[in-house]
Amino acid sequence: MSRLRVKHAVALVAATLVGTLGVVSGPANASTGTFLRVSKTGSDVGNCISKPCATINYALSQAQAGATIKVSAGTYNQTVAISKPIHLLGMGVKRTILNGAGLDPGGSFYGVVYVGTTGGAVVVSGFTITNPFPYAYTGGEPEAVALIDQNSSDSVVITKNVISEGSSDPTAGTDFPIAIDTFKNAATTTISHNTITGTFQGALLEDNGPASVSYNKITNLISGTDTSTTPPTVYPGEGVFFLSDLSGSITGQQASHNRLSGYGGWGIIFEAGYNNGNCTATPCNGSIAGAVSHNQFALKGATSEGKGTSAIDMKADFAGNNLTASVTSNRGYVTSPSQAFTSVTGSGATSSVSQSGNNIKVKP
Repeated sequence: MSRLRVKHAVALVAATLVGTLGVVSGPANASTGTFLRVSKTGSDVGNCISKPCATINYALSQAQAGATIKVSAGTYNQTVAISKPIHLLGMGVKRTILNGAGLDPGGSFYGVVYVGTTGGAVVVSGFTITNPFPYAYTGGEPEAVALIDQNSSDSVVITKNVISEGSSDPTAGTDFPIAIDTFKNAATTTISHNTITGTFQGALLEDNGPASVSYNKITNLISGTDTSTTPPTVYPGEGVFFLSDLSGSITGQQASHNRLSGYGGWGIIFEAGYNNGNCTATPCNGSIAGAVSHNQFALKGATSEGKGTSAIDMKADFAGNNLTASVTSNRGYVTSPSQAFTSVTGSGATSSVSQSGNNIKVKP
């Protein structure tokens, strides 16, 4: 089973600089606990309190740690880079839209919404986030939401949003778009009550701190085609993918009460090792521990390199890798040749996966 984690090396350099230095500057005129406003009729002058400003990044430049930025209804053709602890609140997914169409951040950050190292707590809620730009410097993989907070005492909450690929990328079928991508994100991360649609990967949690992915609707994902091979290789969509491929073990990875439906591909994946992406050692390091519980599946049949995909997949790749997980009370169905559950343990690797109360049927 292959995973397409090959394109982030250059982006990490830029992202690390952003997380350290910040991407917005200017006086922090709005005190902690205050409310700043952004609206379609605003202007980027003042402190965004007495009168609304026009762009979210300008509001961020005026906000101190702990402030709340409220974004009024409307469609904003903007990208957002968060480098301080704030709450960013829209008016609801049908009313406040962040549209990244045509906006190339130019190498300083990526994602329609980007969260770097903030030094505290960040909440992003109440938006439709769509049309991420396929940047050349990552070789593709447009991310709608990118989380790269490298402070383990920080927290990030992404909740009550619609996150979608949109329709502005003509190469979506070959550049592997991701709805939510955490990349060496050490912060405690909560992804809950979102609708995710139209991307290749729903949520990729790569070498993450403690993470909870819960009560999300993940639907209508797309397959991705690698045109560098002959014939081209087609990879079915991937719903929630927890990956550890660096030294040491990541723990506290949780997927619960999610609904995954309407596409042919993988449901929830745990993988320790993986010889592409961040790892430079041979064999690749990395161990992972967590739980998959109370998820609901309605997945179409799909094949990956001649083998059926699965609703739940557990894999420890290489010598020294360890995977520990509980898989409980998951329900639903997949269509053949997909499978309900798969587990692979490579030579010298170890796996401990307990199962109870699961009922995922395989339809012909």
